[in-house]
Amino acid sequence: MQPIFLDIETTGLNPLECEIALVQIMGKSGQPVLIQNINDIQKFKQVLESNLVIGHNLKFDTKFLKHHCGLNICNIYDTYLAELVISGGLQAGRPGAKLSDLALKYAGIELDKSKQTGFQPNQDLTPSQIKYASLDVQVLPKIYKAQQEIIKAQRMENTINIEMGCIPATVWLELSGMPVDLQGLEKLKLATLIKKEELEKQIIDLLKPGSQSNQHDLSGNGIFKINLSSPAQLLTALQNLGIDIHSTGDEELVKVDHPVCKLIQEYRGETKLLTAFIEKLPKHIHPLTKRIHADFNQFGAHSGRFSSSKPNMQQQPHGPEWRTLFKPNNGNKIIVADYSQIELRILAEVSKDKEFIKAFNDGVDLHKLTASKVFNVHINLVTKEQRSTAKTVNFGIAYGMWYNGLVKRMQQAGVKLTEDEAKDIIDNFMKAYPGVSRYLYKISEKGLIDLNLINLSDRPIKFNEPMNDKDKGSIKRQAKNLPIQSVCADILKTAMAKLYYELADKDIKLINTVHDELVFEAPRDKAHAVAEIVKKEMEAAGSQFIKSIPVIVDVRVSDAWGVA
Repeated sequence: MQPIFLDIETTGLNPLECEIALVQIMGKSGQPVLIQNINDIQKFKQVLESNLVIGHNLKFDTKFLKHHCGLNICNIYDTYLAELVISGGLQAGRPGAKLSDLALKYAGIELDKSKQTGFQPNQDLTPSQIKYASLDVQVLPKIYKAQQEIIKAQRMENTINIEMGCIPATVWLELSGMPVDLQGLEKLKLATLIKKEELEKQIIDLLKPGSQSNQHDLSGNGIFKINLSSPAQLLTALQNLGIDIHSTGDEELVKVDHPVCKLIQEYRGETKLLTAFIEKLPKHIHPLTKRIHADFNQFGAHSGRFSSSKPNMQQQPHGPEWRTLFKPNNGNKIIVADYSQIELRILAEVSKDKEFIKAFNDGVDLHKLTASKVFNVHINLVTKEQRSTAKTVNFGIAYGMWYNGLVKRMQQAGVKLTEDEAKDIIDNFMKAYPGVSRYLYKISEKGLIDLNLINLSDRPIKFNEPMNDKDKGSIKRQAKNLPIQSVCADILKTAMAKLYYELADKDIKLINTVHDELVFEAPRDKAHAVAEIVKKEMEAAGSQFIKSIPVIVDVRVSDAWGVA
């Protein structure tokens, strides 16, 4: 298979609004072909779709070519993603992996990116533009060769294949976009404003002079006024109520058993919903498609997980009133599929803990089992609160959570826990699951000593040299979690790649991904059949990595993202 080196120049960053100005293609001859007329690109369709295409940040190039020319380029090697893999994730979200960086690093060539702008469709190219455009593809073979030597020497081929295979699915995701109920958004905005005003009135009624023990006037002129967004004013008012508090942070308010503190937290929640989400969402809805086309960074985190921006579709509020806004308006259905307790299953696989493995194989509620062990009660007598605490421990342990972390998390959930109680719970957890305990200790020590770990798919995870004890502690915590998170990312990307080939050409849209979850939109008459395919392929992807226990994917078909 002959490698084809590819780069494009465009009039902007968004293919829905901008045009392709130039396509540069180079084969084994080493002489770039510069294509200005978009119609001429069709002559190279078969070449680009049937050969290995090598480029830098190919999600961008292939998305433009798919949207404007209908090209389906799937056999891809992206020097940008390859560099992130080689860095062990250290370059994710950081400078240093641009084409100009790699050209200098691997080829000793300085690329002048000042000529990057100014390309327009069907305009005569200047000599400097021709040189610039040609060099962008001419430098690729040297970068590719150098990276391949590193990849083979360090046995990164499997991870590289996972990343490259996922690029077409990421293009599918971004071009699909997320549907939004605009009328529902306006109704929610009005309801949120009313609720916010009602909460503000209730809070002020409780804080104003004469209310209970509060006899102080903040304004000094007999008229009580307070800015609830001012920590200083709010702290004074709370102290005047007789509340012994030294900060108005939510982590402090949750400790106070007083109705005004609960109202303040609720008020802040409504304010955040309004300002951070309701008012900002319309800015991201495309005027032509009426959908949100967020940016998805395939290797956005150290672990290899996706990140999202403009807007961040991975950090949307969980409340049903918000998530029901994301629904199609043409009779389509939403399919939501997420891996059940996937990180705990990965922890069971890597730790080989007998109790963890047995629980998953027997279909036992792991959170109840943990509660019975840490609280020393029969599993059938575990309370809802005990299970909730155990769930926090199960998920938190793999993130390096320790005694004070458990206390803080439980306080946020409205459960009071002393540090001694937290210590007993975590100590009991470690005794109950010795395999997990040994694994977490060994992997954290190995991470600190070697500054390099390898996950189940041979993905490298590297750490910078620690400068102090704080850095060392951070490495040990990350060493516990990143090998697990990274396998979760590898499983999801493997599933996405497979589902792209299964569904993308069948009028199905991939509209979101959130760590261990994929969200699709399908015609009503196809929805349940699509749900079966999604479940099958996602579970099969998980089973490539997790061998000792079943991988379960929960799937639901509904009218909106947030409807069960």
